[in-house]
Amino acid sequence: MAAPIRIPHQRGGRPVIVVLTPEEGPTLTARAAAASGRWLWKHRRTWAPTGLAVVLLVATGLVHLIEPRTAWFLAPLALAPVGVWAWITRRRPATSRTTRTWRALLAAAVTGAIGWVPVAIWFSPAHPAVDLAWALLTLSAQVAWVIARRLTTTVTKESR
Repeated sequence: MAAPIRIPHQRGGRPVIVVLTPEEGPTLTARAAAASGRWLWKHRRTWAPTGLAVVLLVATGLVHLIEPRTAWFLAPLALAPVGVWAWITRRRPATSRTTRTWRALLAAAVTGAIGWVPVAIWFSPAHPAVDLAWALLTLSAQVAWVIARRLTTTVTKESR
């Protein structure tokens, strides 16, 4: 119900009456969505691997529906990270065992991630085994991303 508000007489005229109608606020769902959106936007760099993984999941699903034989053309690309790792190892050998280990683990992780794409296109990203592999790869990439960002932020702050 509208609540009239009376403003006292002004010079030489009739009183002004302003009628305010109560506006309903946003629903709880709209508030939660807005808060989630603000939080995701604020932390968008932190969630970059997960966003990329979701985009890849949708893209591979679409390509699987349109033309699953595309997987045969993308499958050889899965070996590219191992080739790059071998080339870097030959060009610039690592001085420490830790560096060699991290480079090998990075090459294996990227090979697994890139290898997931043709498998998902061929078998469908909704297949339980492919979906589980996607979840594990996404989780490991997200954790590695957060750790790497914290380490580089710490090093940058200390070097100043």
